[in-house]
Amino acid sequence: MSFGAAAAVPQTYNPNKDYEVPSPPDDTVSSIKFSPRSNMFVAASWDSKVRLWDVQVPSLQTAPKMLFQHERPVLCTAWTSDGARVVSGGCDNIAKMWDISTGQGTQIAAHQAPIKEIAFLDGFNLVVTGSWDKTLKYWDARSPNPVGTVTLPERVYAMDAAAPLLVVGTAERHILVYDLKNPTVAYKTTQSPLKYQTRTIAAFPDLTGFAVGSIEGRCAIHFIEDRDAQK
Repeated sequence: MSFGAAAAVPQTYNPNKDYEVPSPPDDTVSSIKFSPRSNMFVAASWDSKVRLWDVQVPSLQTAPKMLFQHERPVLCTAWTSDGARVVSGGCDNIAKMWDISTGQGTQIAAHQAPIKEIAFLDGFNLVVTGSWDKTLKYWDARSPNPVGTVTLPERVYAMDAAAPLLVVGTAERHILVYDLKNPTVAYKTTQSPLKYQTRTIAAFPDLTGFAVGSIEGRCAIHFIEDRDAQK
């Protein structure tokens, strides 16, 4: 589905003269992800849609390209490593994979509650989903059933993958670290050093640890191995 038809745009407060995206979402934006292979990006929204734009360089003007539809608010998105497809999940309890050349979507995952986080696992050809049903599931897009399921101590609130490292943050400040070579068994479990609910997690590029942020407005750095924390 395409989008981008001319519409009345309300005046916005823009003191820094940022470049505004045409045809923006109609509700809160929950996820923004750039393609690993091009200047395109997607934004997921509580209006139940995923929108795709192309950024023109060097003008930084954006052109609407496609619109993908869920039945309920969309909470998460990710790109496949080749930049050819987008995966998304949300409050309709399913995840879909979208081909950006055709706009066609296919359901690839399902949970018993909203899917809060999703990631494509480079090198494994799998998609991982984390849900408020307190499970983590691994999916091969060619099969309707998960190839692996992990029961978690609480609802998934944050997740980041930098294969073979996967870090998951749940309610009650639990943090679970997985080595994707053994993806259904936690390599390490810990608790966030921050006082309140985990909001976001980002794995280090060198895979030695991760940063965690919470709703209290603070960030903490955590190394997976104690020896790395001493460097």
